[in-house]
Amino acid sequence: MAKLLEMKNISKSFYGVPVLTNVNFSVDRGEVIALCGENGAGKSTLMKILAAIYRYDQGEILLDGEPLPHHIQPLEMQKRGVSMIHQELNLMEHLTVAQNIFLTREPLGKSGLINYRKMNAEAKKLLESLGQDNISPTALVSTLKTAQKQMVEIAKAISFNLKVLIMDEPTAMLTQRETDILFDLIRKLAKQGIGIIYISHRLKEIKEVCDSVTILRDGMFIVSKPVSEVTEQQIANYMVGREVSTSQASDFCGDCNDIVLEVRNVSDSLLKNVSFKVCRGEIVGLSGLVGSGRSELMEVIFGIRKPKTGEIYLNGKKIVNKKPVHAIKRGIGFVTEDRQKTGVVIKRSIRENINLIDQVKNKGFFNSARKHKANTDEMIKRLNIRCASQTQLVSNLSGGNKQKIVLAKWLLVDQDILILDEPTRGIDVGAREEIYAIINELSKSGKTIIVVSSDLTEVLNICQRVIVMHEGMIKGELTHDDRTEEKIMSFATNAC
Repeated sequence: MAKLLEMKNISKSFYGVPVLTNVNFSVDRGEVIALCGENGAGKSTLMKILAAIYRYDQGEILLDGEPLPHHIQPLEMQKRGVSMIHQELNLMEHLTVAQNIFLTREPLGKSGLINYRKMNAEAKKLLESLGQDNISPTALVSTLKTAQKQMVEIAKAISFNLKVLIMDEPTAMLTQRETDILFDLIRKLAKQGIGIIYISHRLKEIKEVCDSVTILRDGMFIVSKPVSEVTEQQIANYMVGREVSTSQASDFCGDCNDIVLEVRNVSDSLLKNVSFKVCRGEIVGLSGLVGSGRSELMEVIFGIRKPKTGEIYLNGKKIVNKKPVHAIKRGIGFVTEDRQKTGVVIKRSIRENINLIDQVKNKGFFNSARKHKANTDEMIKRLNIRCASQTQLVSNLSGGNKQKIVLAKWLLVDQDILILDEPTRGIDVGAREEIYAIINELSKSGKTIIVVSSDLTEVLNICQRVIVMHEGMIKGELTHDDRTEEKIMSFATNAC
């Protein structure tokens, strides 16, 4: 019997630059296969070709042994049973759940008008089949949590007589409990004979939920193996083509009395009497479950969110950041959680994005095109950003390279305090190691780093001290000697 899906000798170039070269990839019925590689390795391009979003230059795609037309459209590909759930979910926020599921395929009544009763009933059946009877078909998508929106995307895919489901970084915005629910659903779909293609940089998850792993590097197929035959370390090594080391937090060697940032009794609608201090050159982790107030606390410091009570001190002096520009001019930088919405200007060039904060901070100073070009060259080399040119639109970059652009614009202006909210979300192991090395380098040069992360391994590996939040309050603080995942989760869930 033919494989469920086969992609043979797929090649693709953008602007004359090859991004895929003779790639072979296949999925069997009921198989959960991980697709791994560094950012820019070609994973997303290959999957967008499969979803008919991109056209391939050469090669062949077969579904159930039958060749697919080269110029097939995305909707036709969905009708044939191939659907893709993107990392940035593709739903209409102002429409209902049912309207999103059946968009452009709404059932019509005898009058020729949309039969909303039938559409809502069918949407309800689909959601119930996924164990999601808590999601109302008539609810606006804008009112749903991220995990619920993802379930709506899956329900939409199933409504097309699903055969192959592509999931791009599906757990990036999920809590551990939501991740567990998603994994149960993936296993359920696989038992029904659906092939699942799982794109992720979280190697522990790949070992947990996938049957096999295929690895791309520099646009070429490298290896495909059962996950039982490879370790996480081996997967990482295949991805980057070398031995990958594991970062470890260095001991804090600065002066504990040299307090750079102090937050005193900050409260608002979510935060409750929050106080903490950070020293010069220290790397502090801020941990807690989604909704614990971690990001909101950082928004207060940066002037995005206004507290009802409390004070913030910078180098011993009370400050009030009424808006982000005040924080920027005081030497505070903020790599935000959502790079797509608040990290980069997606329709602007790499050069424009990298020089954006420099223009804000040094407004009134002479900023020449030559200086901007030199700045961009420096950051592209320093962060190993993969791009065709400085004028390339950021929208055409991989997720990891977009994140490097966000980091580059702050490194360029040399801030004394750098807040990093989920700095390596959706980033491959090689790029992650590069970012960790930069964080350690900044710390050693006297910069203060606050890392907000849901990845406990990341927090333990790079942070010298960990502050844990729960429901808007600081529940615990762990130093280098007594930090463990169990202790962090105990504080994060208020179990101690």
